[in-house]
Amino acid sequence: MNKFSCTRSLGEDIFYATLIAENEQQAREMAIDETNKKWSRNGGRPREWSVRVLESGVDGPARIIDCGHREA
Repeated sequence: MNKFSCTRSLGEDIFYATLIAENEQQAREMAIDETNKKWSRNGGRPREWSVRVLESGVDGPARIIDCGHREA
């Protein structure tokens, strides 16, 4: 498992998520799901999210650590 930082820009809005996932695809899907729950379908598509590994070899399970929104 890895710790990921995921971000998405939408106009002047920036959505972000920090999470534990097995791979980049799972991280994107988790970020989209959490964003859609909190901000009414603003999660977009997987290719619209930037994903970066913050830490490798993290203990599971897969989970959201933080998810937020701010204006650019």
